[in-house]
Amino acid sequence: MDDISLDLLPKDGERVLKELAEGNMVVARSKNSFLYIIDMDGQFHMFMHTPGAPGGGQRQFVKDEKNTAMVKKTADLSDAMYLVGYDKSLNLYGVMYSAEEGILSMFPGEDRDDDGMIDFL
Repeated sequence: MDDISLDLLPKDGERVLKELAEGNMVVARSKNSFLYIIDMDGQFHMFMHTPGAPGGGQRQFVKDEKNTAMVKKTADLSDAMYLVGYDKSLNLYGVMYSAEEGILSMFPGEDRDDDGMIDFL
């Protein structure tokens, strides 16, 4: 794969864990806030961003029972879930930017200007 693929993902925690284990990126959206999740080096890496904001946040969590349950629960808490397949040689931040632009172009949401920052964690 030399590009990025984007698909809707059911709001199913078990499916989220399966996709992460297969090396895919999962994106949770709550209003106009995005949480990007990847499974890398025995940890869950999470990146938070709100479109138009100059920066975002990043955290890592060890893949233990508590944090696996937290990632699984993200599917229930989000408004929508997306699956991002990507070539691992690509720049990760570029992949997230492209995924976000793709999501916003295909699924712009309603009243985006009224949406506030949502803290997933």
